[in-house]
Amino acid sequence: MSDDVSEEEKMRRFRALEDLQARIADKINRRYLGEAVEILVEASHKGKWRGRTRTNKLVFIEDPVDRLGQAVNVKITWTGPWSMQGVLAV
Repeated sequence: MSDDVSEEEKMRRFRALEDLQARIADKINRRYLGEAVEILVEASHKGKWRGRTRTNKLVFIEDPVDRLGQAVNVKITWTGPWSMQGVLAV
């Protein structure tokens, strides 16, 4: 069976699919804005702590204290399609 779809069309479709996925992920993550969530801190990354929620959402926080391996409550202050940022919740 021959491939009758051009490379340009394949790339256009791929980019359209990527764009749709980013919009869907952004919409889902926006629901977390202003909410407090628990994250498990996994690592330090570019001067911030990186952790994940129970639903595997990636969250970054700034904190001078070593939080590696800790579960902490975070208030989400910014959301994007692939990650979120927050501050420690009081």
